[in-house]
Amino acid sequence: MSIEGQVQDLARKITQAGASERTRVFHMSWWSERMLDWAMANPAFKTQLFRFVDVFPACRDDIDVMRHLEEYFEGVQMPPALGLGLRAAPHLPMGKKVTGAVARSNITRMARQFIAGQTPAEALPQLEQLWLAGEAATVDLLGEKTVTDAEARRYASRVYEMITSLSAGTASWPAKPILESDPWGPVPRVNVSVKPSALTPFFTPLSAEEGFAQALERLRPTLEHAKKAGATVHLDTEHYDMKDMTFELLQRIGAAYPDGPQIGCVVQAYLKDSHADLRDLIAWSKSSLRTPLQIRLVKGAYWDYETVHAQAEGWPVPVYERKPETDANYERCITTMVDAAGTIRPAFASHNVRSLACAIASARDKGLDDSAFELQLLYGMAEPIHAALRSFGLRVRVYAPVGELVPGMAYLVRRLLENTSNESFIRHRFAEGKDLDDLVAPPDADQAALPEPGGALILERETDASDPEPFDNEPYGEWRSPEHRDSIGSAVARTPKSLGFEAPLIIGGRRVRTSGEIVSVDPADPTVVVCRSAQATIADAELAVEIALGAFPSWSRTRARDRARVLFRAASLMRRRRYELAALMIHEAGKPWPEADADVAEAIDFCEYYGREAIRLGTGAPLLQPPGETNAYQYRARGVGVVISPWNFPLAIPAGMTVAALAAGNCVILKPAEQTPGLALRLVEILLEAGLPPGALAYLPGYGEEVGAHLVEHAQIGFIAFTGSKSVGLQIVERAAIHRPGQRAIKRVVAELGGKNAVIVDSDADLDQAVPGIISSAFAYAGQKCSAASRIIGIGRMYDELADRLVGAGSVVPVGHPREMRTVVGPVIDADAHSRVKGYQELAAKEGDVLLQREDVPDKGWFIGPTLVAVDNPSCRMVNEEVFGPVAALMKADDFDHALSLANESEYALTGGLFSRSPVNIRRATEEFRAGNLYINRGITGALVGRQPFGGFGMSGVGSKAGGPDYLLQFVEPRVVTENTVRQGFAPLDD
Repeated sequence: MSIEGQVQDLARKITQAGASERTRVFHMSWWSERMLDWAMANPAFKTQLFRFVDVFPACRDDIDVMRHLEEYFEGVQMPPALGLGLRAAPHLPMGKKVTGAVARSNITRMARQFIAGQTPAEALPQLEQLWLAGEAATVDLLGEKTVTDAEARRYASRVYEMITSLSAGTASWPAKPILESDPWGPVPRVNVSVKPSALTPFFTPLSAEEGFAQALERLRPTLEHAKKAGATVHLDTEHYDMKDMTFELLQRIGAAYPDGPQIGCVVQAYLKDSHADLRDLIAWSKSSLRTPLQIRLVKGAYWDYETVHAQAEGWPVPVYERKPETDANYERCITTMVDAAGTIRPAFASHNVRSLACAIASARDKGLDDSAFELQLLYGMAEPIHAALRSFGLRVRVYAPVGELVPGMAYLVRRLLENTSNESFIRHRFAEGKDLDDLVAPPDADQAALPEPGGALILERETDASDPEPFDNEPYGEWRSPEHRDSIGSAVARTPKSLGFEAPLIIGGRRVRTSGEIVSVDPADPTVVVCRSAQATIADAELAVEIALGAFPSWSRTRARDRARVLFRAASLMRRRRYELAALMIHEAGKPWPEADADVAEAIDFCEYYGREAIRLGTGAPLLQPPGETNAYQYRARGVGVVISPWNFPLAIPAGMTVAALAAGNCVILKPAEQTPGLALRLVEILLEAGLPPGALAYLPGYGEEVGAHLVEHAQIGFIAFTGSKSVGLQIVERAAIHRPGQRAIKRVVAELGGKNAVIVDSDADLDQAVPGIISSAFAYAGQKCSAASRIIGIGRMYDELADRLVGAGSVVPVGHPREMRTVVGPVIDADAHSRVKGYQELAAKEGDVLLQREDVPDKGWFIGPTLVAVDNPSCRMVNEEVFGPVAALMKADDFDHALSLANESEYALTGGLFSRSPVNIRRATEEFRAGNLYINRGITGALVGRQPFGGFGMSGVGSKAGGPDYLLQFVEPRVVTENTVRQGFAPLDD
């Protein structure tokens, strides 16, 4: 029989053997099975069911469970049993409490279906039953997110204790030769699966070295214990971000312990680079280990996340996007592993009987004994397949999670998704009874033609202005990509050689040197001069205005599509120079790598987006056209304007304000922040190189109180675009409102000011999501964003745990020079900022209880460590004044009403955030939270052009939205032209 014939024959035998066993697919309650049956038939119900299961552990009592049930299933078609219970509950004595208790009992039972126990002692009887039935186990300690050192140490201790408990508990079990040996020696009874990301908060690509060091240090006691106890330590592969790091950690463990213990890892066949990784692991095991590496081949459990995440970021999707491709790759990997048996110990994990049959048939076809491989299945799932494989006398190992219910919910949801997926074999065969011939047929994909992994960022691309494609965001750097890290790292290393460059004025395309000088320095090392900029005088400003006025008629009459073409070329030039621009920003503005890279991407986005907006506005707007009349709605440029830009987004914000005004046909005088003139110079040079007429843009570095004030008051200036502090912004509004001699228009002020942004953490929030989001929003780039989180409001019982985890996470967030890849918190911008933020740290001790104030900062540079202060007076300065540094205030709210009241008390209204799993509270926040940009269940910084147009109201700005469809309207004057087309009683006919 051909190998394909053997595979299909075995697949049928496994299915038939399972069907003959007196067992069910799930050992669930009637309620749970009805819920899953309904979920498989009703996608809307499935979504809400799994969301409810996710929030369930955070419900404080049975009434809270019932409240969430009602919120999640409002308007959703439900199974009769559940629907009847929800409808009847309000009318019965203690109805809601009873119904909530029933739901709690049933979901807890559902969780126990997939989780062997909450503790090793509780799990051991279940594991012994498996052993007696003929199945070994690998135990996974549940824990989805580590954000503090204490959590990581606790997880490492639990792994050590698990090995201790399992070693003692399994010693008396009867011998099972098929489970305890293979052709290469003993197979340990004790097998634990470890999540590397749970061993350290630093298990990320940008902090990899620290992550490796901590993970290995925390694993050492476990590895030494496992070696003495004869146990296996298996590293689980989680999200794609961590895949390469997991394999690197594995190799470091192997180098430290070449003689054992038995170690293993996971290869996920849904990844496009999995087969290449598999070959590398086999080669490494052969060259470096004396005990063969065990490799568990799985399909992969995060397909939805990996796909959505990559598509949202604009990155290549790392997983196969068709299930047949994953199945074909799985079979390719089986062949490779079988060929390497002995160099590795193969383990094949799947509930798809064809995949399992392929593994068995391939091994037998190679002449291997059945003991040369093992088959792995999940605890509590696909019992017919378990029974069938046991009946064949094969070595079966069960992946058995152990842990508390709260961290177990994320695991439970993944398992439910897997079983109810439209692509699930279990669903197809056991729930829907699909034809077996179809299920055991070969995958509809050619192994030789499987898609390859995607490439690096595209740096050579220019938009066609004659027919631009729809706008899409420039992708941020994919930090999990070594190519991207190496590219920006090389640029950062090269940059110091070019520092100290000059930045003359640019007026009418001519470079002008001045007697005065403005010097920008590296805020992380103020002894390093980055740029020596000219210092403009009032006479220079007058000349710049005169030349811009002369250039305005020609530029304003240039076709919108031709103006857009200049912006598209500028975007292309920025792409090509992306790494150099980011590296300069790291040194001149003190931005960490991800922040600097995102700043450049946003500048590119502004050029691309506003170019398209210019083309759109160039066509005017539709009006009613009655017979005998034509009406045209046109947009005309305002004239000459001044852009006064900040230092904290030293490329993106000046680019956005400048190119918006230019796209609309205006001429611009750019006065950059004194701290970052070098980056503004690069922007002007790029625009001129892209073909902008020299007179349309002037580069005029100078001091705001001199040159900036003069330009604001100048009679020939038609608009001012400003981003900065509230105090300066209000002065600009006041001065621009005064009519000057010779002034023929009311000046438009486009002002984006500050923020004192609140984040509400609801009582049912997922703190694994909330804490990292808040830490990033409050402390990344030293909190120097107008959108940064500066007021954190925890509701009720959530407050204490939130405070503890924020302190723990804030204690380990990396502080250092931005040139270091790991840095999250760099320096504040200059000595004045350092003094001001230090003053707020002193004030914090007077106005509240300082929970965290990091002093472990570099000696050189303007560094301030993350600070968190608990306050209970909503009127205090720490709650109301913008700090613009890594300082956040934490407040407690009694309930959601109180939290909204605290959030809305600020005079600012820029950004806000909510972490909640209550649909009702989410709806309320969208209606009542006072913020120009409200972010739900994510960080509150990082608005993207075209996705989250950015800007606030109140004391945060004039309500304009940068990167949105109405932003260019700030820089134009609309006109309507009406023509009577009737002549001597004759009107042209409408074609």
